[in-house]
Amino acid sequence: MGVSITSLAYSLPVGKITGADLSARFGGTAMKKIEAVSGILERRRAGADECASDLAAGAARLLFTGAGYSPKDFGLLIFASQTPDYLIPTTACILQDRLGMGSSCAAFDMNLGCSQFVYALAAARSWIQGGLADKALVLCADTPQKILDPSDRSTACVFGDGAAACAVSKTEAAAFSDFSFGADGSGYDGIIWPNSAMRKSGGGASERMRMDGFKIFAFAYRRAAESVAEILGKNGMSVSDIDLFVFHQAGEMIVKSCAERLKIPPEKVYYKMHDIGNCGGASVPIALADAAISGRLKSGMKVLVCAFGAGLSWGSAILEWSADFRGAFSDADFSDSPAKPQSQRAADSARR
Repeated sequence: MGVSITSLAYSLPVGKITGADLSARFGGTAMKKIEAVSGILERRRAGADECASDLAAGAARLLFTGAGYSPKDFGLLIFASQTPDYLIPTTACILQDRLGMGSSCAAFDMNLGCSQFVYALAAARSWIQGGLADKALVLCADTPQKILDPSDRSTACVFGDGAAACAVSKTEAAAFSDFSFGADGSGYDGIIWPNSAMRKSGGGASERMRMDGFKIFAFAYRRAAESVAEILGKNGMSVSDIDLFVFHQAGEMIVKSCAERLKIPPEKVYYKMHDIGNCGGASVPIALADAAISGRLKSGMKVLVCAFGAGLSWGSAILEWSADFRGAFSDADFSDSPAKPQSQRAADSARR
C-alpha cells in the first residue's frame, strides 16, 4: 500500500492590497525597492468577518466537488493554521461539522507556522499507514493580514491571506519518498505575535505580529538549503533527480537565493507569490495546486517541497506525483490583477 496526494484546491479572499495602495502608505520609492526584493505585487486580504476557517472551508468544498469526494470519505481532518477561530475549541472540530464530514472523522488543529504543510502531510501519512484512516483532509489556512501592524513595512508589504485543501489517500504506489524536519526554538521571536495567548508581553505595537526580516532571511537561506541538501543526500539523490522544487513562498529573493545556493536550475523552481503574497503556511500547497492547474506538474514527476518559518521550524519532503491524482482546483480570479501570471513570472525568472 502507498500513500499519495490525490487532490488539491486553493481559495483566496476577494479583497486585494495593491502596490498602489501601499505606495500611498509608505511612498512610491520605498515600494519599488520592496517589490524588487520580494517580487510581490499584490496581496489578498480576508474580509472583516472572514476567518482562516472560512477560506479553508471554501477550499475543501472546491476539492470535494472537483475531485468527486464525499465529505464522509475522510476519516481524518487536520486544520493547520496560526490564525484559528479560537484557542478553545479546536477549529478542526468546527470545520468537521461545518463540512458535514461525519462524527467518525478524527479532527485536530496543528498550530505551526509556514512549515505546517509538510508537518501535516507527514501526520496524515502516518495515520493512514497506521490504519487509523483511509483518507485524510489537510487544510492549511492563514490570515496574517488580520494580525500584522499596517504601518510595518516588513510585514504589511509581504503577507497575504489564503487557504488550501489537500486530500491524502491510500494508493497502489507510494508517493512520499521521505521527510526531513527540524526546529530551532532559540529564534522563536523572529516572527512573533506577542499578545496572542497566555504569555502576554506589553501593549501598543506589540499587540500585532512582528517579524525580524534580516533574522528570518538569514535563517531561511541557511536552513532551507541545508534541509534540501539533507533530504537529497539521505535518499542518494541530487538536484538533477528532481523535476520541480516548491519552496515556501516567503519572497522571490529568499527563494531565488536558496535555489542558487543549491545550484537548482531556475526553470525547476515554482513561484506563486507575485499576485497573492506570502500566504504563510498555505503558501506551499497553494503553489503545488497552482503548478498542477497550470500543467507544470505531471504524473511520475519527482517533486521536492521545502517549507520554513515561525518557530523557528522547517521541513522538506520528496514525493512522486501520483497517477491517482484527481486534479487541482481554485476559485481565484486574476482577471484584473496587475501582477503577471505565474507562468510568465517563471519564464522571466528562468531568463535572469
